[in-house]
Amino acid sequence: MKLLLENWRKFINEEYEPITTLRIFDFDETIAHTRSAARIEAPDGTKAELGNQKEFEEYMAQASAKEGIEAFDAVDALEAKGYNVDLSDYSIVKDPEEITSVTDVMREFPPDSKTFVLTARRAAALGPILDYLEDIGIDSSKVRPMATAGESKGDVIAKMIGNKIMNNGKSNIHRIEYYEDSQRNIEDVIAKVCNDPKLEDIKPLDFELVINKVIHNGDQYQIQRMEC
Repeated sequence: MKLLLENWRKFINEEYEPITTLRIFDFDETIAHTRSAARIEAPDGTKAELGNQKEFEEYMAQASAKEGIEAFDAVDALEAKGYNVDLSDYSIVKDPEEITSVTDVMREFPPDSKTFVLTARRAAALGPILDYLEDIGIDSSKVRPMATAGESKGDVIAKMIGNKIMNNGKSNIHRIEYYEDSQRNIEDVIAKVCNDPKLEDIKPLDFELVINKVIHNGDQYQIQRMEC
């Protein structure tokens, strides 16, 4: 948690210039495929082991609907209802396989940009993620990891735009390049960043959000590009 708060404070307080582009990378199934699994026991004793993000999202959606929970990240709310949610695999980087179509891009570090790893994992995973980046030859000192801490990624990215307001009332962030595998997260970012009228007044006229969807196709990963 200390690292999470420190990274957020640095983002808010650092000088406006010359950073105008944010490069934001999801971790699981975007930077790396891992052997992590979530293990959940419901209040009635029913157990489930969920080996990938799609399975986890589907379980959480069904459990949330059953319990009347509307939170985007429902882990804490379900635990309050008596669910035991074991995410210990996600506090480490377990048996990772690098997704080079993404990490090759990540290594470039263009000028006037800042690179983030934005993950739904909890704050305890941020150190291991940085260690993994070093292991695969990415300079982790140029990467800022952030956990969403229960917020949706769309909400977090919208806040990042709003926390960089210049004297003209517009955000200093002109371009965001977002790499993500989850369709649910992509739809949330589109809704909160592309289509929320509350952001329109602070976006620069040349603002771009480029979404790079990472698609697992057999034994390969492909990138599908979309813009708003």
